[in-house]
Amino acid sequence: MENLEENKQIENDKFYFFNNSFVEKINLKDFEISEKLSKCNYGYISYCKRIRANQIYGIKILKKKNILESKFVERQYNEYTNLSNIYHPFIIELKGINFTDPYNLYYLYEFLPGGPLKVKLKLNKYIPLEHAKFYAACLITVLDYLHKKNIIHRDIKPENILINNNGYIKLTEFTFSKKLNNKLTYTICGSPEYYSPEMINKTGYNKSIDFWQLGILLYEMIIGTTPFVDTDPVNIYKKINKGKINFPKTINKNAKMIIKQFLNIDMNKRLGCTKKGIYEIINTPFFKDFDWEGLLHRKLEPPFIPNIRNFSDIVRYKRFDETIIEEDDEPLPKENDPFFNWK
Repeated sequence: MENLEENKQIENDKFYFFNNSFVEKINLKDFEISEKLSKCNYGYISYCKRIRANQIYGIKILKKKNILESKFVERQYNEYTNLSNIYHPFIIELKGINFTDPYNLYYLYEFLPGGPLKVKLKLNKYIPLEHAKFYAACLITVLDYLHKKNIIHRDIKPENILINNNGYIKLTEFTFSKKLNNKLTYTICGSPEYYSPEMINKTGYNKSIDFWQLGILLYEMIIGTTPFVDTDPVNIYKKINKGKINFPKTINKNAKMIIKQFLNIDMNKRLGCTKKGIYEIINTPFFKDFDWEGLLHRKLEPPFIPNIRNFSDIVRYKRFDETIIEEDDEPLPKENDPFFNWK
């Protein structure tokens, strides 16, 4: 789509900067927590209902003791504060929190019955090009929004992308998200196969990490595996630094070109990281004639609608097939609890 910036077909500030109005301080007695859906860092996500209203949610339950021992309190606070102050149609909504329990942190989220994108990939090995393009486009609008608020995500991968009943996706898992004020950060985090060269080499990165991970994700969606694979993480890092990408002969030429542009080992030349920003991405041949306006206002017909019985159906989570190990509960004394007074 040519001259998209001049035509103003994306209403940047008016559309993007609408903040989430309210994150409720929930009373756990009002909810019935039942089946576990998937695991996550320091805990798991369960299916739950608000008893009187019969409303459905997903609730993330994290062990306070484990977070404190790992010295990752700040990361949890980042997830809470970042999600409390953003709203985008393709970012999961944080509905409520409870930090006063002596054992756990509780994050109440909207429930998305289509399940993780990882399930779709597991079932089909790879997904059709038009599906991948649609999901990538959703994430591009998310990254543009987050980066304008100086937030980087740092953990874009199929496990952290959920599909709604209407076929649209939402980005979740903001544990590694961080607010940057035109500075570089050096922390190594996320999944090794999604690390960027500048993260591995500790030379400092910014929004560059998110566009690198988008390139890895796009490759994985279309090909069925990540481009830099090995059983030894050290060999993965070597492959990433070399930047050599193997493509099957059958890959769409425009998809191949945009993936290579996202996976440029020079972060300053990487697609999305130049002065042209998002407009360099949306004007690539890969997105030619794509309806960005229809996408943002959710008028575009998604290429895939999940087969679910009703909004409370959890079958696509059951296919996630991750073993959830519960540890013995151990309370955190109030005087040692850094979470208790979070506002």
